[in-house]
Amino acid sequence: MPVRMARFDAVDALMTAAQADVLWRLADIAFVPEFENAALVLMKGTANTITGLVAYDQNPDFAGRHVADMQDGAGGLWQEKLLEQGLVILLPEGDRPIDTLIKAEQSAMTQQAGLWATSQNPAYHYAGSSGLAGDLPDAAQAIGRFAVIDGILERIEDREWRSYLNFGANWRDDFTVMIDRDRRDAIAATGQRMEDWIGRKIRVRGLIEDRGGPYLELANPASLCVEQSVGQP
Repeated sequence: MPVRMARFDAVDALMTAAQADVLWRLADIAFVPEFENAALVLMKGTANTITGLVAYDQNPDFAGRHVADMQDGAGGLWQEKLLEQGLVILLPEGDRPIDTLIKAEQSAMTQQAGLWATSQNPAYHYAGSSGLAGDLPDAAQAIGRFAVIDGILERIEDREWRSYLNFGANWRDDFTVMIDRDRRDAIAATGQRMEDWIGRKIRVRGLIEDRGGPYLELANPASLCVEQSVGQP
């Protein structure tokens, strides 16, 4: 479905010349307030390269927007360009393959571009384990915010209705990820064994709560990524 961007209501409410009465938003990314203007500049500057739209859901979201990928003539995703510049954050919302988007975001992180700059305050990238601290602030500073947390998984506590992934020696104070039974079953259905993650680097994203220590309830299994090899989170 070739498209031409007719106008912008906002970075996350897009319209096309072909369907001026339909609102669209880009799939699997979220805009952050500090970088919305920069994202808008990039999108306006590259809108004429967009030649295709792939819709994912016939039902609009709460704001009346339909979810879609928008692609240039070479098949590159608009989301990929935004992620590479560090202007948006990856927010998986389905079970679609997102390897390309993960790599684009990692490229921005490595280059400390945009929202991943070490000078960014408040930060969006935190350490959930002391061994990964380096230049990253501690996950405890992310409480109340949406954040990306990297940590080394130390142990797992399985219960009937949920599992707890613990990233420190003291679960009462250290970073913890809770995975409910349905999402635990979804992970198992992919052939993964969470026990195999122990000792490995985990990257997880979501809203960080205060449950004695920083705590995240996994909303989507795609929001958790296990390091496969050096340089590939």
